[in-house]
Amino acid sequence: MVESAPKIPSDAFVRALTESQTALRGFCQASLGYGEESKEALQRTSIVLWKKCNDWDPATEFLAWATTVAKFEVLGVIRDRKRDQKRIVFNSEVVDLMVDEASRTVDSISDRAAALEVCLEFLGDRNREALSAYYVHGRSIQEVAAKQEKQISALKVMMLRLRRKLAECVERRLASGGAV
Repeated sequence: MVESAPKIPSDAFVRALTESQTALRGFCQASLGYGEESKEALQRTSIVLWKKCNDWDPATEFLAWATTVAKFEVLGVIRDRKRDQKRIVFNSEVVDLMVDEASRTVDSISDRAAALEVCLEFLGDRNREALSAYYVHGRSIQEVAAKQEKQISALKVMMLRLRRKLAECVERRLASGGAV
């Protein structure tokens, strides 16, 4: 038996897969709920994507391709669930509707994330730093206030204003189809 050479994913593939994990997890959870089955579907999806890493064309949208793979893995988990007669199982039409709705939700989240990324660019470095420290890195409000050399109450007001400003910017971008 001749073994084929292992597939080595490109840096672009690894980056795209990493960036899409939240959306893929959301898709699986929207399709299957928040239990073990959605985790299993996400794991199956990741394995298939790794195995097919050389099939992905970097000129195409990764998330659309990955979501298609996830759809089939979700359906596989549901097929496996049907074998276990102890559970309530939706008919295939209901499953298709749920999976389609989950796909639309992922697209909406992706659009919102892209708009947020653009809107963040309009903020000053110190504002982005404060938001990142608190929301991305999980720093406490006290730590961020100390780093920003602000009173805690002043930082809270600043963060509230920044969140509102970002929310308005995102809504404007989405309403205008991406334009500012």
